[in-house]
Amino acid sequence: MSRRTRRSALSCLLMGLAVALAGCSGEKAPAGSAQAVVTLPQSLAAADVVRVALTVSGAGMAPRTELMVRTGQHWGGTLNRIPEGSGLTFHGEAFDAAGARLHVGKAEGVSISTGQTTAVMMLARPLTPASFFENASPVITSMVVSPGAVTPGGVVSLQATAEDPDPDDLLTFAWTAGAGSFSAASKLSTNWTAPTVPGPVVLTLTVTDANGATAALDVTVTVLSGTGSAAVNVTVNTWPQVARMTATPSLVAVGEATTATVTATDDDGDSLGYQWTTSCQGTWSNATSASASFTPTVQPPPGDVCSRCALKVTVEDAKGGKTTGTLGLCVGPTTSSHVPPKVVETFQSVSNMPTEGNTVIFRVKVKDPQNSALSYAWTTNVGTLGTATQGATTSEVLWTAPACIPAATPLSVSVSVTNALGLSTQAFLSLKGGTTCPAVRDIRLASGALQSMFVKQDGTAWAWGFNGYGVLGDGTTTHRFAPVQVQGLSGVAAIAAGYSHTLALKQDGTLWAWGYNRFGQLGDGTTVDRSLPARVQGLTQLVDAAGGIVHTLALKEDGTVWAWGDNSNGQLGTGTEETHRTPTQTQGLMNVSALAAGYLNSLALKQDGTVWEWGFNSAHPNIHTPKQVQGLTGVIAIASGFFHSAAVKQDGTAWTWGENQHGQLGDGTTNIIETSPVQVLGVSNVIAVAAGDAHTVVLKQDGTVWAWGRNDYGQLGDGLQDYRRPTPVPVHGLTGVVRIAAGESFGLAVKQDGSLWAWGLNSFGRLGDGTETLRLTPVQVQGLSN
Repeated sequence: MSRRTRRSALSCLLMGLAVALAGCSGEKAPAGSAQAVVTLPQSLAAADVVRVALTVSGAGMAPRTELMVRTGQHWGGTLNRIPEGSGLTFHGEAFDAAGARLHVGKAEGVSISTGQTTAVMMLARPLTPASFFENASPVITSMVVSPGAVTPGGVVSLQATAEDPDPDDLLTFAWTAGAGSFSAASKLSTNWTAPTVPGPVVLTLTVTDANGATAALDVTVTVLSGTGSAAVNVTVNTWPQVARMTATPSLVAVGEATTATVTATDDDGDSLGYQWTTSCQGTWSNATSASASFTPTVQPPPGDVCSRCALKVTVEDAKGGKTTGTLGLCVGPTTSSHVPPKVVETFQSVSNMPTEGNTVIFRVKVKDPQNSALSYAWTTNVGTLGTATQGATTSEVLWTAPACIPAATPLSVSVSVTNALGLSTQAFLSLKGGTTCPAVRDIRLASGALQSMFVKQDGTAWAWGFNGYGVLGDGTTTHRFAPVQVQGLSGVAAIAAGYSHTLALKQDGTLWAWGYNRFGQLGDGTTVDRSLPARVQGLTQLVDAAGGIVHTLALKEDGTVWAWGDNSNGQLGTGTEETHRTPTQTQGLMNVSALAAGYLNSLALKQDGTVWEWGFNSAHPNIHTPKQVQGLTGVIAIASGFFHSAAVKQDGTAWTWGENQHGQLGDGTTNIIETSPVQVLGVSNVIAVAAGDAHTVVLKQDGTVWAWGRNDYGQLGDGLQDYRRPTPVPVHGLTGVVRIAAGESFGLAVKQDGSLWAWGLNSFGRLGDGTETLRLTPVQVQGLSN
């Protein structure tokens, strides 16, 4: 039989307000607009309604429906391009999370004028509540106890009234007591004869309907001894009431679970306990909670409509008061096969890529054939997603645009929709246009003088070793013997380091710096040291960066070079020795493809394979503007140490020049200086080079690593600790290497499997193995991989 929920009455007010507002200046719109506001009672707006849809209709136009946006207890929005006309109807509907329509409102006779905005406000009114379960509990509405005094053996008159929300239910009554007797225990009104023994006696009236639902009321009567008056002390326990029962889904097959939920109240505020039972065979989960799961295991006998299984819940309060509720569940084959949900509509607020920091709303509407609950998971490969909101069949998310889109990475904003059966579908949305990010050089391993850095594939930066001046970027100046994450950085594509400052180049072409800043080498216009990354101002579209002892270089996508910091040796290439705290362009350089910075000098590799240098010059006056290194062509890679430089040519040979006291040029000699490049002996098929303070490291095509030069701290990694090696030796035990770096008296390598290895001097923990122990052969860096 059909039953209705009891709800508090809501005001049935429908108010339409049409106010013509002045149109915006500028070009006149071809049609008018409407600013709509739908107002709900505050409690409902906060608790029940999750979606408000507004439909505009009228003669000469197709009906148009838009979802309103919530602000406080109001739902509103501006509808543009409404055809001019009068007699339009605005119809608002409010829905809950399950998609049920709760409230409606209407404004009729609205006029729209070209170039003007009309304000339309309405207060939605509630619909008649839907039926909720098979049986409602009866209610004891009153009880009278008289007289107010009783002696042992005396008589008390009891009069009660009761009713049932279901008008067809037949009620039965039962009076019970721990002592004494009733004249008519099965009637609402009766007499009770007190016992001869004085003391408190609890009298209970239980009212039961035809379906077993009960209500009860307790009255405690104290019988006093003697012939004087007796006080009637009445304490009332109102038994709990079942207000609502649901089963989702309400039709299940054998072996399929349904979630049964009961809403019960207790006027006394007592805590409630629950116990679920059923008339058919099956299993329960959480059978003692307000929400339980039931799975039928045997098909019940067929009924008039379906094979019905009665779900029954008994609700008991802390004083022993009980009530029950019953709900019918249909068990049998479902009428349709289970299929995934389907995305039926998609929406985005704009179609073209906005500028950096601006937002786009993406929205989907989904239909699920099973009408089950849906969950949504939004993802994007570019930009930032806000927190998604969802209704019963819709979800939307706010996406914030990045500065650029990585090359060969088309924007994709996707949503995965999953129903209660675990079946899912996906929808993909995109935007047109957008600025392409510069092609940043893939330099993910670097070393400063006493610190090491690495960029993981997820775009996070990690550092370890010396942390004076905050050079590790973790917000402290504590030295780290194992890797820690650089704070506040994501989307990092390349890393570089000076002596005591660090540089990170992000995928969007911006440069970030931190650490020592006495000479303005961080490029922020100050000389304040920073323990957290700060963006270098005034530069975008960067593809490479390098750091010297106290100066910095950056390469733009257009092939120009920019420099800042100390310039006492002309290392900025500006034609002077004036220090700059913000980026300034290096003179006379175009079509550059890579940079390197030494202790007090700078190098640039041009697209034509030539190498250019400026700054400190051991054998000659300092070079204040770039000049070409003679005798080098076909170069593919460059590096610079403290006072020597290196290059790799297309033919796989390695070349070096500069100071050579420790054999760091690798030509078999220890000549004090070489002013022109000399070929390194004994290595071929070289693909990468790195330069430390006075040693050099190369990576060969076969994945092996070779080193030469100073070795008093084991920085060559060959297992020995001697003064110097003027020719290359293999670094012990390293194969499958893909990246190398060299710092002050130590070396670093990354293998194909993503593991990091280090060797040499280990003061301040620069090797990252958790110790400060000098290592003559490579050891693995702790806790870090791709």
